[in-house]
Amino acid sequence: MTLKKFFTVNWFKVLLLFFLLNSCTGYESLRSANRENITKIKIGDSLSAIISIMGEEGTIGTPEKYTNPYTKEILTHKGQNFSIWYYYTDRIGEKNWENGMTPVILLNDKVIGVGWRSMEKLELDSKSSTIRIK
Repeated sequence: MTLKKFFTVNWFKVLLLFFLLNSCTGYESLRSANRENITKIKIGDSLSAIISIMGEEGTIGTPEKYTNPYTKEILTHKGQNFSIWYYYTDRIGEKNWENGMTPVILLNDKVIGVGWRSMEKLELDSKSSTIRIK
């Protein structure tokens, strides 16, 4: 084997290994960053503060790209429209999505709660049957 062919083959293996490792850890790095950052969100924070804290990046190198937040929904309760932003924070079971979400609850573009307990206290329930699994 020539020296040129040796380096070409090894660089290919290094790149392949990089992409394989990155695809395996893309979800975990997003979950980890979101778990750390979500603790920085405070009641009364503005929408722009949430975006600044949580970022808008998603997973890199995975078959599907997930963004921050993973999904959003509007829930109407007692005449008020609540914006719920769901961030991917945990892996539950074999799924990498939806049932590992942490909700951030906003009213008039201000944070009024973070997490499932806040959703329960406000008597809010996601319309998505998969997100309801906590």
